[in-house]
Parts: sequence; structure tokens; C-alpha cells
Amino acid sequence: MTLYKYACAVVLCLFFVSCGGFFVSNDTVTQLALSPTNPTVQVGSTTQFTATGTTAVGNTIDVTPGVSWSSSKPAVATVNSAGLLSGVSAGISIINATYQEGSTQTIATITSATLTSIAIAPLTATLSVAGTQQYTATGTYSDGTQQDLTGVVTWSSSNVGVATISGTGLATGVASGSTTISAVYLGFNANTTLTVTGI
Repeated sequence: MTLYKYACAVVLCLFFVSCGGFFVSNDTVTQLALSPTNPTVQVGSTTQFTATGTTAVGNTIDVTPGVSWSSSKPAVATVNSAGLLSGVSAGISIINATYQEGSTQTIATITSATLTSIAIAPLTATLSVAGTQQYTATGTYSDGTQQDLTGVVTWSSSNVGVATISGTGLATGVASGSTTISAVYLGFNANTTLTVTGI
């Protein structure tokens, strides 16, 4: 009888080990997705990754701060604990991200091209008081490639009494009038006009 109980215990242990995937909690992240995917970054520049986790029951959540990040070639690109990718030298590196039961990877291409100009979109915009407008900034480089710089440029509004703009390029109408929205990065700047109308 003792031998029988022992055999049953062994079988149960093997079952739980081999079937561990069936006992994942509903709020456990099982899938991970990165944004941007396969980014191209210039030497000396940075790009912020965002990691979105999908739980066992299909819910999504931003898990960027808790992800374990690594770069296959730190001499080419590094990524810190907050998911900030930095270009070190020209080449390609695989960026790995892991959180709970989810993991993924993406390819980072680092180029030595230099920035030649930046542009803002939209070129002109009109919004109402308390309305918002998302601006983007795009950099063009010496090799003809372009990169989204929205999150790294310095945004400003020439008349904050008419509209303000956040560090991520989101403008908010304050009062009727016009203001100049500017983006500055590495000595390059771009401007556009924003008009705010009454309610």
C-alpha cells in the first residue's frame, strides 16, 4: 500500500510539472508586444519602447516598467530598465523583453546617419477651447531615412494663454486666438500655427 501511495504521488508530481500551463492565473501575462517594432535609431539617439502584456483571459495592460530588457549586442545598442533604447554604434542588435509568462523580441537597427531636418504635422490646425490636437515630429537623416521624434523633441507654444502643449506633443486649447507651436531637437527646429476658436 505504501508503494502504491508513493507511485501515485510521483505520477501527480509529474502531472503538475508537465501541465503547469493549465494553472496560470487569469491575471498572469502570457503574451507580450513591443512598440515600436524593428526600430531604426541613429547613433547617439534614443527610442522609448512600450511593452503591452496580454493576460490569460485576454486583458491588456502596459507592463513597460516591470519588463526585463536585454540587448544581444550592447556594443551596438543598449536598453535600460525603463525600456529606453540607445544607439551606441552602427549595426543590428536583437532586443529581448520578458514579463511573467510573456516574452518577445525585436530587431534594432542603429545607423550612423546624421539628422538634416525635422518637420511637424499637421502643418496647420484649428481646435476649440478645451479641445486637443496631437502633433508629431519627424526627423529626416542624411541617408534618406526618417524617424519619429515626437517623444524626444522639445515642444513649446508661443502663447500659452491661447494653447499649451505637453512634452508628448499634445496641444490643448485655452482661449480664442493663434499661437506658434515649435519643436526643437539637436539644434533643428520646426514651427506651425495653431488656431483656437471659441466654444
